[in-house]
Amino acid sequence: MDQGLAAVLGAGVGVLGTLGTALLAYGAARRQAVDQGKVDHAKELRAERRETYLAFIEAAEPLDLVLHTIAHRDDPPAPEVIQPPDEPVLRRLIGDLDSGVHALYKVQARVDLVGPSSVAGEAVNVWGAARDLRHFLQAVLRGEVSQNDYDAGLETAIDDVERARDDFTRAARDVIASLDALIR
Repeated sequence: MDQGLAAVLGAGVGVLGTLGTALLAYGAARRQAVDQGKVDHAKELRAERRETYLAFIEAAEPLDLVLHTIAHRDDPPAPEVIQPPDEPVLRRLIGDLDSGVHALYKVQARVDLVGPSSVAGEAVNVWGAARDLRHFLQAVLRGEVSQNDYDAGLETAIDDVERARDDFTRAARDVIASLDALIR
């Protein structure tokens, strides 16, 4: 009886050991699958965000032409008092800004979807600064801005656009870099 009991106990321990090993292997495989899923998701999210952020930056490119035309003139030498552009040039710039503001609005909605909220907020700031610049130039066109106020108003509007774009780029870069750290 002792030999039979020993054989049964030995077989039971063997079965329990095999079941324990199988459970540990299952848990490890499941954990590996979950970890791989997180890495794959982070890679997809990074790619989607990167594509969207680049689309937003590209949508903001018309602002460069407007800013260059009104602020970075190539006319030598720079006058003491900056004069507003002529009416036809001003109308063209406002039209370019209208297109740019619309393009920014469309892509900003995509930025809002892919997030995070810190980058989406900066995208809204770029869109708002572009709108403010457009409103300022429209006021200049209507004659509502005096020559004395033009220089300061223009400088403020341009600084706001450039600051908002820099803040968006910095926030987007930080998010992409943090996702890179998750993937590694």
